[in-house]
Amino acid sequence: MTSKRWNSTTKIIVASLLALLALGLLVTFRAMIRPTIVALLLTFILHQPVNWVQARTGWSRGASVGGVYLFLILLLIITPVAFLPRLVESLQSLSTALGTLVNDLQTAALGPIFQFGGYQISLDSLFQQVGTLIQDVLSPAAAGALGFALSLTTTVLSTIYVLVLGFWLLKDIGILQRSLLNSVPVDYREDVRRLAVDLSNIWYAFLRGQFVLALVVGVMTWIAMVIVGLPNAAGFALLAALMEFLPTVGPGISGAIGTIFALFQGSTWLPVNSFIFALIVMGLYVVITQIESVYLIPRLVGRRVNLHPAVTFAGIISAALVFGFLGVLLITPTIASVRTLLAYVMRKLRDQEPFESNYTQSDVRIPGLIAGHRIQAIIFDLDGVLTELDFSLADRMADRMSWTERVWPAPVRRTAFRRLLLKLEGPVNWWIGILLWVQLYDDLERMTGFLNRARAFPQANQLALRPGVADLLRNLSRSYHMGLLTSRPRADVDCFLERAGLSPTLFSAITAQADPRSATSPSEALALAMKGMGVTAGQVIVVGDSEWKLRPAQAFGAVRCGVLGGLAVASDFADADLVLEDLGELADWL
Repeated sequence: MTSKRWNSTTKIIVASLLALLALGLLVTFRAMIRPTIVALLLTFILHQPVNWVQARTGWSRGASVGGVYLFLILLLIITPVAFLPRLVESLQSLSTALGTLVNDLQTAALGPIFQFGGYQISLDSLFQQVGTLIQDVLSPAAAGALGFALSLTTTVLSTIYVLVLGFWLLKDIGILQRSLLNSVPVDYREDVRRLAVDLSNIWYAFLRGQFVLALVVGVMTWIAMVIVGLPNAAGFALLAALMEFLPTVGPGISGAIGTIFALFQGSTWLPVNSFIFALIVMGLYVVITQIESVYLIPRLVGRRVNLHPAVTFAGIISAALVFGFLGVLLITPTIASVRTLLAYVMRKLRDQEPFESNYTQSDVRIPGLIAGHRIQAIIFDLDGVLTELDFSLADRMADRMSWTERVWPAPVRRTAFRRLLLKLEGPVNWWIGILLWVQLYDDLERMTGFLNRARAFPQANQLALRPGVADLLRNLSRSYHMGLLTSRPRADVDCFLERAGLSPTLFSAITAQADPRSATSPSEALALAMKGMGVTAGQVIVVGDSEWKLRPAQAFGAVRCGVLGGLAVASDFADADLVLEDLGELADWL
């Protein structure tokens, strides 16, 4: 007997009761909101490192999380010992400098600068108000940040809660993601997945960008202020770095404080009066801010998090009043995330496509159409894509590490060293380019054998096609122009094609090295291949087995296809338009 279905009234009542219950639990356990947010942040930040460890060691998910946690704990133990004395010294000197500045502002008596009848304007009252503002606004913000950090490290219960919750979230995040996605109606799963990707990119860009931005701006400020002789340059560099976590308004606050301090204290060595020195310091802050906004922010944070200054300012002030320092830190990516969600809702309401047209399709495949480009030509990299690689050097290195067998089994060692050789291809090619540039041809000839082994290139007479590649090439050549890229001499390529039973006419363009002493760069080789096939970059898909090989394609605007080949992982091709487990899958897309 089937269970009786609820009618609409019952569903509304049950849903209302569940909403009231959730609200009641939220109010009852509101003290746990802050550590829960911290645990979620910890999970988000450590997710990529855990994936990296798991992919390169072959450990289980739990062991990988434990390894990252152990490293994090060791880092938290070692870092205070190494840097805490200097950090405390900088904080104390900054506190002393701010105290001196506040005292100077509040006791300033510069007299009237303008007088008309019974009215006069003086700077002493203005300076007193500015000093009070710095004391009442900046100090609580800094104290809030320090108090938040201390509460995380000193409150044992909250720390245990954050670490334990973060551990289980990291360990079972894949299960949680699949469960949440399966709970969504089938028609909306693709939309939810795309929204999740967009939101993840926003938060990764912000968190990674803000920390790096704070470090870079702090170092730039310290160098500039040491050069001009601002007293306590290290303290003001630390202030500039901390203020970076207040987007838009933070740099202005640190710059104003540094300029006023320079006005009262003067330079330690420049032979100029305090007013001129304050103008110099203000100019340096302006230059640093311009470098930050024009060059650093677009590259470190990206356009996804960029908000109008008015929106950022209103959000920071509101978050500071309601949520304190944690709200100030997270309000910018939160607003950017809400903007993304609202854009999706508004486009759906207008019956418009909610996502950008250049978004790569994951499930729907239209033959010959990849990443919005109609493909007419395919350019293959020879070594590693069409042919087998030579991992003898990696296996020999793994065998020499046999004493680690108990903790690092032989199969895992071999995989790790083979991945290392794949990563070395870019540096090896860069070194070859340097030797060619300085015309050390004899040295390059002597090192060629070792350099080829270091990038897993087999000798020319040992080149062998991967299984199934010959049939794949013949089938694709019926519909597409095909090109071949290699850094090997053309004579070696011709001999290989003959041994493999492949006609050179199979490829419309073969870009090889006619003379090692006149080697072309990867970008020039790709340009020559496209010219030889008579196609534009937007009509070409470039297939490679490493991110380094796809960089020229990215520069030209061609479609990029990464082949994992059993060793690489999808994250190695983060910017690729298409990632394949095996080259044979390319036929399914073309």
